[in-house]
Amino acid sequence: MILDYLKSGIQPDSRQEAQKLKLTCAKYILIDGELYRRSYAKPLTKCLRPDEALKIMKAVHQGECGTHARGRSLVMRILRQGFFWPNIHKDAQVFVQKCSQCQYYADMQRQPSGYLKPINSSWPFAIWGLDFLGPMPTAMRGYKWILVAVDYFTKWIEAKPLTQPTAQNVESFLWAKIVCRYGIPMTIITDNGTPFANQRIHDFCGEHQINLKYASVWHPHTNGQAEAANKNILNILKKRLDGAKARWPEELPGALWAYNTAPSEVTQESPFSLSFGMDAVIPVELEHLSPRALRTWMEENNSSRRVDLDLLEQKRELATLKRLEHKRRVERYYNQRVNPRVFNKGDLVLKRRLLAGSNLGVPKLEPNWEGPYIVREIAGPNAYYLMTAEGIQIPRSWSGDDLKKFFA
Repeated sequence: MILDYLKSGIQPDSRQEAQKLKLTCAKYILIDGELYRRSYAKPLTKCLRPDEALKIMKAVHQGECGTHARGRSLVMRILRQGFFWPNIHKDAQVFVQKCSQCQYYADMQRQPSGYLKPINSSWPFAIWGLDFLGPMPTAMRGYKWILVAVDYFTKWIEAKPLTQPTAQNVESFLWAKIVCRYGIPMTIITDNGTPFANQRIHDFCGEHQINLKYASVWHPHTNGQAEAANKNILNILKKRLDGAKARWPEELPGALWAYNTAPSEVTQESPFSLSFGMDAVIPVELEHLSPRALRTWMEENNSSRRVDLDLLEQKRELATLKRLEHKRRVERYYNQRVNPRVFNKGDLVLKRRLLAGSNLGVPKLEPNWEGPYIVREIAGPNAYYLMTAEGIQIPRSWSGDDLKKFFA
């Protein structure tokens, strides 16, 4: 319409539309049959057709002098080169969004995509989290790993030194340290490591009707309780061992005892007291004769012990309420940083590249993302199952934090 008006003076029938067209055409000029627009960046900018605009965007964005600039920066470069077309901002944004190089080499996403969903246990020893801590310095008998289990209600920790992280060792640990001591649990949460994600452990849990749950790949937050237990044990061992690093298997029982008898800052109760209804008697009480170590107190202890057992359920309920309030505060703080990203079945996505045996990310000149993959199924909140374009299923579930939408 602007060209028709500038070439032959054709105007709309409506007086209001004609006036509007005149005001718009005041910004344009026709030179040798080509349309130019008066602008602030240049005296004149050439107006382009859609096919010409696409060629210009390609040249400026990824040509010989291209820097793969983002939307606004790309628009500024195009305007400075003397080109213009309607909807230039929107077209540049869509073009950059679909650039495959920009998508594969995009920065890692720092903000979480899913809201925090705390895992709550309603009674002791019903939900356990399992994880391996290691490799540790090689000790006597070839021990290099620690298999750690933590109860989600009392925070009681069980651990065992191992030479290798194998499915057989995990099964033996579950039977001897968990089932035979605390009964059959309702749920076990682990990561996707080979010692846990195998047929042997599946069969064991199926036989005892245990609900086996896996954390998403590269997303240990799902099993955060086990990760926190690992950190606590490691901190205690570091301070106890000092220079004798290879003695960690001998110090492990003492580290566990110290942790299990120490009161929590959140509940003011120790895992021992939540499990057995009283605080443990530790060696220092016998050495310095605390009131509980006196014979008269021991003789009078029967009645007070019965009272403790009567109040055990109340103590556990109070600890649960304190822990729930603490989790709500953590949840509120965490969810303030969430940038929700929801994927639907059939969406094309890129997933974060993972290098085997490396926690430091990919090499500097390698892409940060790989794919595209197709969302095969929604596994749960912020967790997805993927497959390739050929229909090959990708094992394990993937967290939405490690996925981003792919624009074809």
